Amino acid sequence: VYGLPVVHPNSLLVITINASGLAIELLYLAVFIYFSPAPRKVKVGLWLIGEMVFVGIVATCTLLLFHTHNQRSSFVGILSVIFLSLMYIAPLTIMSKV
Repeated sequence: VYGLPVVHPNSLLVITINASGLAIELLYLAVFIYFSPAPRKVKVGLWLIGEMVFVGIVATCTLLLFHTHNQRSSFVGILSVIFLSLMYIAPLTIMSKV
């Protein structure tokens, strides 16, 4: 969402990197789904739908609630920092079992 022109203008490089990452991830998911059993395919599909709904909600809120590029960039940037921090903190939850 951060790379969208309505959120952050002049972000061609961000869009390029995000699109490349998306293509690689979709290829990985296609291979994973192809070789996984049916129940796992359903589970992955539900997670993907949930993620798409979440991104849609974030994009809609960003466009409707914030009216300047600075506000939109700050909102999406703060959300990104929060979720990226959680992504790197999550593996530490297993430390007590190691």
